[in-house]
This record gives sequence, structure tokens and C-alpha cells, in this order.
Amino acid sequence: MKPSAKVLDYIEKKILPQYSGIGGHTDAHIREVMERSLKFAEQAPGVNIDMVILVAAFHDLGRLVDQETHNIESGKMVRKDKFIKAHFSAEEIETMAEAVEDHRASLGREPRSVYGKIVSSADRNTDFITAMGRVYDYHKHLYPDKCDRDLCEESRVHLREKYSPDGYAASTMYFEDSNFVGFLTRVEEATRDSEDFLKLMHELNEKRGIIAE
Repeated sequence: MKPSAKVLDYIEKKILPQYSGIGGHTDAHIREVMERSLKFAEQAPGVNIDMVILVAAFHDLGRLVDQETHNIESGKMVRKDKFIKAHFSAEEIETMAEAVEDHRASLGREPRSVYGKIVSSADRNTDFITAMGRVYDYHKHLYPDKCDRDLCEESRVHLREKYSPDGYAASTMYFEDSNFVGFLTRVEEATRDSEDFLKLMHELNEKRGIIAE
């Protein structure tokens, strides 16, 4: 089951290039979410595969407008998109827009459709090093005046709260994924001890050219 050529061509030429203006969420991340969405769609018989891939392609596009409410902004973009309007019914468009709105792990409720569950699951991080870098950079952006040790500890606590067995990202995974299971184990092991995590983060940041202050 593959998306249609016209949809793939539209995403490649018109949607993915827009991610060059979004720091931290490049087209590489979107391509990964698209690939994982197609994988999870195999566990959801009856879905429209073109809708699945479009939801994945649009899910972070709202970051061009606002980082904090990007899921809502992405939904607005789906509803306004001329290509989508020309090829899908009003009901299908609303389903895709709602799925985009529902993709965040911190949503606090279950996505309204299987499309939302697919993209939400596909958006889960499965690379521990990438997750470490993102969470550190996120806290550095929020708290630029905090010392490095505090930022590392904030990052460690954040990762444990998000990816512990009952954390909001781990408990809202809707499809089987061995890569994600392995990732959760890696997070649990690496974040168990504050000093060990501090050393690990320093090693990563040195490779990224970030020097602890």
C-alpha cells in the first residue's frame, strides 16, 4: 500500500521545502515521521494512505507560525491548502486537520481518529542521542541564564517524566514498535543517575560544539 504519485510529488515539491525555515524540525524529521506513519498504517486496515502521508507531512508545519501552538496552526494549514481541497472531501479534510491537531504526546486525551493515533505514534522519538540534544536545547532556550548543571538535571528529569513507563509519551503509544521499546529502555538506564547523565550530556555537547559554562 503506497501513497499516490500526485500526493508524494506535492509533498516533495511544496511541503517539505518549507521545513528549511524551521529550526530543529527539519525535513529529515518529517521524512522519518512519514516513513513510520506508513509502517503503522499497516496495522490499521482501511485507512486512506494518502491521508496518512499528508497528515505526517503537515504535522509540524505550524511551527512556521508559532512553536507552542504549532499543532493548531498546522491544522489550519491543512484546512486552507488548495491541493488538499481539490482532492479530498470536506469530511476527509476535517479528519486530517484534527489528526494534525492531535499529534502531540502531551495532548492529554486520545486522538479523535486513527489518523491522529498514527501520526502521534510516528512522531515519538526512537533515537536517544537526538532526544538528549533536543531536550537540552529546549531547556536552554527556556532558561538561558541557568547553569549547565541545572540544565542537564532539568533535561534528565524531563526525559524521565516523558518516557517512564507511565509517562505521557510512553503511555500514549498506539502501535507496536520494537524501536520505541528499546528507546524507552535506553532512557530509563541513562537517566537513572544524575552524575552519570551529566557526564553523558557533556560528552554529547562536546561533540556538538557546546561547551559547559
